[in-house]
Amino acid sequence: MWPASMPGSILHTAEVPAFDPRTGQLSLASHDLISAPLSLADVFPPEYTLLFDPSPSRPYGTSTSAADADQPAGQSRRKRRRLARPDETASPLDWIRHREKEATRSSTDKESDEHHAAIEAELGTAVEAVRAGWMGKGEDAWMGESKGRYEWREKEDEDVKEELDLVGLGERFAPALDEPPEPLLLSESRSTVSAAALFHRIVRNDGSSCISLDIEVDASEATPTSKATVILPPSSGFLLSQLATWPASAPSIASLGGEKGGWDVLIVDPPWPNASATRSSSYDTFDPYDLWKLDLPTMLGDSPTLVAFWLTNRVKFRRLLKDKLFPAWRIQQSAEWYWIKIASETGEPVWPLDAKHRRCYEGVLLGYYVPLGTKVDLPTLPQNKVFLSTPIGHSRKPFILDLLRPYLLPRDRPPNVLELFARMTLQGSFRRSATDEDGEGDQQKPGIFLAVGNEAIKFNIVDGSAAAGSVRGWLRRQEDTERVCAAEEAV
Repeated sequence: MWPASMPGSILHTAEVPAFDPRTGQLSLASHDLISAPLSLADVFPPEYTLLFDPSPSRPYGTSTSAADADQPAGQSRRKRRRLARPDETASPLDWIRHREKEATRSSTDKESDEHHAAIEAELGTAVEAVRAGWMGKGEDAWMGESKGRYEWREKEDEDVKEELDLVGLGERFAPALDEPPEPLLLSESRSTVSAAALFHRIVRNDGSSCISLDIEVDASEATPTSKATVILPPSSGFLLSQLATWPASAPSIASLGGEKGGWDVLIVDPPWPNASATRSSSYDTFDPYDLWKLDLPTMLGDSPTLVAFWLTNRVKFRRLLKDKLFPAWRIQQSAEWYWIKIASETGEPVWPLDAKHRRCYEGVLLGYYVPLGTKVDLPTLPQNKVFLSTPIGHSRKPFILDLLRPYLLPRDRPPNVLELFARMTLQGSFRRSATDEDGEGDQQKPGIFLAVGNEAIKFNIVDGSAAAGSVRGWLRRQEDTERVCAAEEAV
């Protein structure tokens, strides 16, 4: 059933003076510490524990493990030197390598460095203010109190079970028609469905309880016979589909939003090309210029919507969105925010802000989609807002609805959220108010959450046992978690 109230994921807010170039005046800028694990756990039914990859306990390069202790100090220094500008102790070979690297850097690389230099001081001030206000809360306080809602996945499990290949299945069950099939409305608390029946159509749970889907995959040379259980939370839906098929599905997405009163928030997390994704093979990247095929006005319909696009630190992708796509999609008042990734024990950035080889932050480009011919008073989006949290897995982002709430257009209902390139289907969101903190929030039905992507239910799969044929998942029922803890205590 619907909970009476839901806690927020914002742990602490610090305000610092900031110059507003739009008004030419000093103002107060708010920066936040959020719990990335709780941002997702709080919008998933409480009977399930969410599993995450462990966060780094300390900034990278400061580990005191035995493996690091065995590494010669000189070797470590030489590696760091080659990553940055050589100093006066560098060898002639180091300088030659540095000059060769500088000569091969592109103009966009240099522009990215210039962008970083322009914001580095402001990011540093925000980080110091947030950390100073939260320091002393305890080592675990940087993540937020678990209360059994989340835990860290044991790495040894990776060798025992494989994940369900949703991308491969989507390619196998390519749509045969130009128009997607009718939405699948689920009502039974548990049912068994074939994988083919779930792809390229909107699958919905409009009820107030979870629905368990046992997905069966027929045997083939490419895909062995397997069964995976997916949990579809209340007031949610998903569309397992790749970008090329979204134009045909755009009217159905708009129709669902219109049925619920309009989309209030659009979150987009594209799989931008980057070296880290290529090395880890954790997800398939795409051609960023394929975003021109994305018909956001048709998807969003007639409702003004707050749009949040996750970015990498490559300036050409920022230019593509800000200068080309946002105007084409009728998105106004763009602003960029920054997510600083911090270590779980110390709250320090996982890489120094002045590191040249890696950035400790990712950007979020925001704006308001305004339908053609619509006049509406838009809230003012702050520029360069900073929020800190621990990372929770490669390319896995915190759910930032709590940060976006103050900038939503006023509605008399909870927000409806659409996420593109999603990899987790979340429970529909409640409307937060001051009374929620006292557990006396209203009992209004939540908004709808729709996840669209070729892995839209990746993190909704229940973690199987060690038995043959079980799949690796990212959810565990609370009673199963309690049994695991009891067994560990007995040992």
